[in-house]
Amino acid sequence: MDHRYYNYYEANAADISLEDITSSEQNKQILRRLRDDDLGWHDHITLGREGRFYLTERCELLLIREGDDLGWLGYFIGRSVKLQGLEIWHLNLPENEGWEQQIHAFLDGVARNQSIRRICAIELGEYESTAFLRALGNWSQLEELVYSRNILDSNGCSVLGTLLESGACKLKELLLYNNNIGDDGVAALASRLRSIAPSLKTLGLSWNSIGNDGLSALVAALESCTSLEELDLSDNDFSLATAGLASLSDWLQTAVLNLNELSLRYCAINDEGLQALTEGAVNHCKGLNLSENDSITALGLRYLSTSLQCDSCRLESLFIGSINIGDDGAEVLARGLIGNKVLRCLELRDDEGDI
Repeated sequence: MDHRYYNYYEANAADISLEDITSSEQNKQILRRLRDDDLGWHDHITLGREGRFYLTERCELLLIREGDDLGWLGYFIGRSVKLQGLEIWHLNLPENEGWEQQIHAFLDGVARNQSIRRICAIELGEYESTAFLRALGNWSQLEELVYSRNILDSNGCSVLGTLLESGACKLKELLLYNNNIGDDGVAALASRLRSIAPSLKTLGLSWNSIGNDGLSALVAALESCTSLEELDLSDNDFSLATAGLASLSDWLQTAVLNLNELSLRYCAINDEGLQALTEGAVNHCKGLNLSENDSITALGLRYLSTSLQCDSCRLESLFIGSINIGDDGAEVLARGLIGNKVLRCLELRDDEGDI
């Protein structure tokens, strides 16, 4: 396949037969609705691969097979003024002749869309992932970016960070789940967050191999995130991150915001880390998730209990499931709840349902 520029699609759009560029009747009908901008109540589209399961309650599902022309698909997506959301799953094409041109043609078309508010890119191939990141700068209207289970090394974080720094997107939600970013990648990304910081409400960085250095670098960047409501750092390794957790607590105490939700589930937080975190988290968060941090003992819970007794406690929901608190821990928690008039939800359940 020779590289086709946008002018090619513009010149041939009126005459192209949808049957010739799609692999199924369903895909043909989706392209027809995109072409005519007649999406009905389906204003989200999911692109996926056959043999996978996708949740499609609110969106159209287009399964890419042999016979689907990605260039034309991207062109019609780019022209739509009603499409609000696009999910791209498993866009890792076989490396046969013309596959790079297919990717470029698809993203060149999609990048021209000015109505999409939410984009998800999940399990892309290495080449496709890089091409996607470079196309992001065209979506000035984008409000939510979900980028999950992709290859995002420090170089990729730098590319994404450069985009954020440019101010091209004013994101409200940035969810970078399970990309194995690491400390260096987080540092590269965090230093560029300031351009979108005033608009950012939700930041998700779970499953990214973040440790103490990465957490400390992130907290330094969070000072500009004055509208942040949710922060998800679950499934990282904070077993040696007492200093980072202390800086997170300090930030919470000095920031002009109050988080609705702070999730630190399954982060290997120990008693020392919990002590460093507790004051800021309990007094400046509505919701705190510490579930599955099974290194926490009754000693760590004592620090938490003391903060729960303070008049400054703001915590309304506390999740500490799958922690072996034992009788001593339960007694410590109970003392902390005496006189507490704020906490409304306390979850202690473990995986076996013994609590």
